[in-house]
Amino acid sequence: MRALDFKVNGFLFSGISAGIKKDGKRDLGLIYSEVPAQVAGLFTTNEVKAAPVQLDMKRIKGGLCQAVIVNSGNANACTGSQGLKDSQRVSSLVAKGLGINELWVLISSTGVIGVPLPLKKIEEEIPK
Repeated sequence: MRALDFKVNGFLFSGISAGIKKDGKRDLGLIYSEVPAQVAGLFTTNEVKAAPVQLDMKRIKGGLCQAVIVNSGNANACTGSQGLKDSQRVSSLVAKGLGINELWVLISSTGVIGVPLPLKKIEEEIPK
């Protein structure tokens, strides 16, 4: 499946199938702001927070964001310290690929809980 790309006044969007979902549908998306944008967010008050939520809660305090990487098919929740490392790795790769500050990359994941993020698949597809 081809990448889906489009642009809206200073923002670029892209979505691809990284093979996270078994049905082959798009499951990895990127939102990119051409300049750092002010950011705010609301987060769960639940004591159990997925790795991406934990990472984003820290980063959003800086007030700026330039990219959001989103995956579906895997929530990266209840995955312990490895889940947090995986979230950091994904955001690091996105930042490097875009040439931006890693602290300005947020990550969002939804899907199956308690299963490690298929990091290799995501690493291979981020450049696309």
